[in-house]
Amino acid sequence: MRLAFLISGPQVPSSRFRVLQFLPRLRELGHECLVLPSVPAKYDSLPLLGFRLTGLLKRRNRRRDLERLRRWEPDVVVLERELFDDGSHDAEQSLRRAVRRIVLDIDDGLFVSRPAKFAALCALSDHVVVGNELLAARARAINPRVTVVPTCVDPGRYAGGAPRTAAPGATRVLGWTGTSWNVRFLEILRGPLAALSREFPLELRVIAESERALRLLALGRDGVAARFVPWSEATEAADLQAFDIGLMPLPDDEWTRHKCGLKVLQYMAAGVPAVASPVGVNAEIIRHGINGWLAGTPEEWTSVLRLLLSAPTPPAAVLAEARRTVEERYSIDAQLPRLLACLEAVSAGPPGSVAAG
Repeated sequence: MRLAFLISGPQVPSSRFRVLQFLPRLRELGHECLVLPSVPAKYDSLPLLGFRLTGLLKRRNRRRDLERLRRWEPDVVVLERELFDDGSHDAEQSLRRAVRRIVLDIDDGLFVSRPAKFAALCALSDHVVVGNELLAARARAINPRVTVVPTCVDPGRYAGGAPRTAAPGATRVLGWTGTSWNVRFLEILRGPLAALSREFPLELRVIAESERALRLLALGRDGVAARFVPWSEATEAADLQAFDIGLMPLPDDEWTRHKCGLKVLQYMAAGVPAVASPVGVNAEIIRHGINGWLAGTPEEWTSVLRLLLSAPTPPAAVLAEARRTVEERYSIDAQLPRLLACLEAVSAGPPGSVAAG
């Protein structure tokens, strides 16, 4: 097949984990893959231009991409989430007219902030691929052609080995990774971290693209040592494996219930004990005490983290089951056949099988 992918940007998590990591396998199977990222990246604004002019530049570059797609004539175009981070969908309507078949890929609750746009994009697509069953239920209300492909990771990126053993009195690293926008979710752990820092030498380590959000949390005023590590694709796996415990706190709301659990999967693949709020897909991925731990209240967070911090070595059986869960259900090897079958079915179907809305 000739497959084209319109992505948010090479370093945007949704682009990396839902598109780019599959491309080497697809090419090995003989498929031609054309990748067209947003330029600049979809969520970026160039300082010298400002938000408005950067937006105009992105639109101009996407018009060029549409012309390239017309010439290249792909069998299927995969649209990662949306073309622009706003309420418009005129560019996607132009895309619909320019190409034969569109697969929309969604890994977040776009309908929460932009319900009209979500409905329009689902309606104009030949097929919708979503990251979990909760998203699938929303998409199927508009388009019956929906396939669930969980956001997944490549376990091969993370070296195996024995669980980390902490020396007596050593500082334990409680880690979090994600975008700066989501650092605010760590506010849930302010009380537990403050209490535990009086019992154990610990450090909260945050991996993100900007330190600003961590500074705004000002955890130091609660006696919590916090360290920022700039995100780098080259060091991502090693930085995660330096954690003693991986954290994924979430409030329970309409937006967070539809997230895809990427942090948890990264921790589990990296051999790091994962502790998460039982929100949305987290409660499906993690079986409490078997392949990770769930904590829904500040008291539960304190109790679970105290349990893990009190032991010099995390339970090897839990870490082994976590890795097995990722390999069997949430790895690119496990999910590639499902994605490929979806793309092949769309490619073989009639062009434009879902009318533009």
